[in-house]
Amino acid sequence: MTTNYGGLTAPNISFFKRRGLSEEEFQEFLRLAREIANYNPEDKSWSISPEKLERKDKGEVARILARLKRLSTLGDREVSLVLSMLDDFKQKARISSDLRLLGIPGSLLDKLAVDSELGGFVVFDGGSPRLKSVMFVKKVAGLLREKYGLEVDFDRGLLKVEVRRENGELVWKLSYLDKLLFSKVSELGTLRYYIEKAVLSGEGEFEGTELVERRIRVVRIDWHKKEFFTPVALLDKFEKFFLDIGFSVTRVFEERSPISINMQRNFSLLPHQEEVYRLWSRKRRGTVAIFTRGGKSFIALQAIHDLHLPTIVFVTTKELLETWITYFEKYLGIPRSFIGVLGTGEQKIRDITVATYTSATKYIDSIRSRFELAIFDEAHHVPASTFKQVALQLDALYRLALSATPERRDRNEALLFELCGELLYKLTYEDLVSLKVVAPIEVMDAFFVEGPKEKIKKLLDLLERHKNGKIIIFTQYLQTANKLFEVLRQKGYKAELITGETPEAKRENSFRNFVDGRSNIIVTTTVLDEGITVPDADVAVIYEGTGEGRQMIQRIGRVLGYLPGKTAKIYEIIDVTNPREKSAYRRRSWVLELYRTRNLEEIVRAVKEGREDKIKPSYQYHLDSF
Repeated sequence: MTTNYGGLTAPNISFFKRRGLSEEEFQEFLRLAREIANYNPEDKSWSISPEKLERKDKGEVARILARLKRLSTLGDREVSLVLSMLDDFKQKARISSDLRLLGIPGSLLDKLAVDSELGGFVVFDGGSPRLKSVMFVKKVAGLLREKYGLEVDFDRGLLKVEVRRENGELVWKLSYLDKLLFSKVSELGTLRYYIEKAVLSGEGEFEGTELVERRIRVVRIDWHKKEFFTPVALLDKFEKFFLDIGFSVTRVFEERSPISINMQRNFSLLPHQEEVYRLWSRKRRGTVAIFTRGGKSFIALQAIHDLHLPTIVFVTTKELLETWITYFEKYLGIPRSFIGVLGTGEQKIRDITVATYTSATKYIDSIRSRFELAIFDEAHHVPASTFKQVALQLDALYRLALSATPERRDRNEALLFELCGELLYKLTYEDLVSLKVVAPIEVMDAFFVEGPKEKIKKLLDLLERHKNGKIIIFTQYLQTANKLFEVLRQKGYKAELITGETPEAKRENSFRNFVDGRSNIIVTTTVLDEGITVPDADVAVIYEGTGEGRQMIQRIGRVLGYLPGKTAKIYEIIDVTNPREKSAYRRRSWVLELYRTRNLEEIVRAVKEGREDKIKPSYQYHLDSF
């Protein structure tokens, strides 16, 4: 039988004390045995310790062995093996189990002592070099080989990590734990995020927001067991850290059992969606940033279909919750009664569940260890405090974050990547236009008027300019929508009114009129901002709105549906006599920059001239790891 020590294979040599020893002889036996061996209480044997041997010279070891031959079961053969093993140790450079550099030629020790590069990883303890941390084993071995041609052996077991899932968190088992590694683990387990804080003027008026950094530590360490505990969300982060410094990581957990729901895939992926799904499938973790209307949801549906595991989808609004239920019915053939809901007053958890982020935080204990796949929809919009609470406490192994942009306004994209997986793929608005997924925007214009009457007059001018177009007029308030609808009807326009109070049957009838050409204008409130499938239009008029960029993006997206020869037109009408409207316009103005691209004018020209086939698709930008 052999054991591995410092990368060397050494025979396992054991012995016992002889029977009939006097008390004086027994005490001498104990003293000598402790010099070169370790005691095994299970069978009361002693095993030669390579660690203890290497600290002594050969002459001293030979004298100890000679005395032990009289007092123990050691024979000539075992003594020869021990001395031979000692010769092997003395001839090879190695890193011991307590991180000392052994077997370094004397001529090299002086060079190591003044090597500034190695100095960052090695400390001289009483003239003997020792690694500052087990994290540096691979680094130091590599430097000694590259700079001095010295091959260094070490026990690969030092760099072994096992990770298991237990009680809703990950348990990382180490072979060796030192203060520097402890410090690094603590650093990695401290998350940074930002919260928005209101900035008020001296008079107490709102002037904007500022970002304030917050930190939270989510790691616990058990020194005695050489273990530390993290949320499952940080699997990628810690696994990557250990692999990068040369450790091996073994996962010793199993995924949850497949669900018994029958699914029928009633869709197919576009080429860019197939590429995204292929990248995500490698680790079954990651963040996908595809601009609005790029089909992010279908990538998630493909994952749900293929994995067939307990799945939860997190959404920001009740409208999106309803949209996802419709997706499951329409594209995966899952009956509504099979779908769980957390939100809108319901608390029904099933193998496939849709939850609002707000309800998920409320019922986190009920869902913590229930699911294996988590879809984080609209991940770029969720407040950091809410997002981290859900993502950290959920123990789902597989995660997919869907985002319209890789950057967040609150600068918390790093938190998103840490908890859901790295950014795998990015498609901008320009990419989607070139791929003929969305329509190019021909006009983005803002009109500044003074007072409500002038505002209505400007709206009527725009309607006359686009009298043959399909137009959606977005308002913020029900009163405004009702007033505009009456004005348009009185002026003879063929308009539909859709608000939160419109019955579903009437809404569907209005949509049919719009599609069939019996009307060409929809006046609406925030109800059509998201979550409800809207017929294709080509003109959006932002008559009223908040300062939220998210709302602006969703409203613009309503007129970006691709059709051959189609271009979109976006208008804003701002009453400069209304401070609230002016403030909202300033706060959302950054959104339009997302749509301003270098080639947009050229693309619009080509579309209007019927030369769409001449447009060269831009390569979608993705982060690969080949």
